[in-house]
Amino acid sequence: MDYVNQFIQGDCGEILKQIPDNSVDLIFTSPPYADQREKTYGGIHPDNYVNWFLPKTEQFKRVLKPEGSFILNIKERVVDGERHTYVIELILKMREQGWLWTEEFIWHKKNSYPGKWPNRFRDNWERLIQFNKNKKFKMFQESVMVPMGDWAINRLRNLSNADKSRENSKVGSATMREVA
Repeated sequence: MDYVNQFIQGDCGEILKQIPDNSVDLIFTSPPYADQREKTYGGIHPDNYVNWFLPKTEQFKRVLKPEGSFILNIKERVVDGERHTYVIELILKMREQGWLWTEEFIWHKKNSYPGKWPNRFRDNWERLIQFNKNKKFKMFQESVMVPMGDWAINRLRNLSNADKSRENSKVGSATMREVA
């Protein structure tokens, strides 16, 4: 099957098996959230979420091109009045798999309303977490830039030398060396 410029929908556990190594430019997924939509997805308890999702990230890493990106749309579930840590735990386990956690964005959901819960704001945003296989990945910043507005005129007039320079990405992981 030719996968060029294709959207593929289905059970990723089955579809990923058909996709060749290093052949996908972008993976964007919004997996079932922990304990949500049990009738549709079967529900995954927050304590089991990381182990449930890690086999998928192994396959994502296999099919993703070296310069490709994986974007994960997810937000922590509230359990007993506080956010569960399964998303943070997943990020750390993915780093152990060799993923680089390179960027994070938010999806601002403008149609939400405040006040549903008495002890927190409405969930009007979700995380978009970007992972890559290596430091040199494709990034098209110009494609998503929007004008800053009139306030930028004064701000840009007063830039420091540090603000005017652009550094190469320092994304990566450090290695520890044993000292004898």
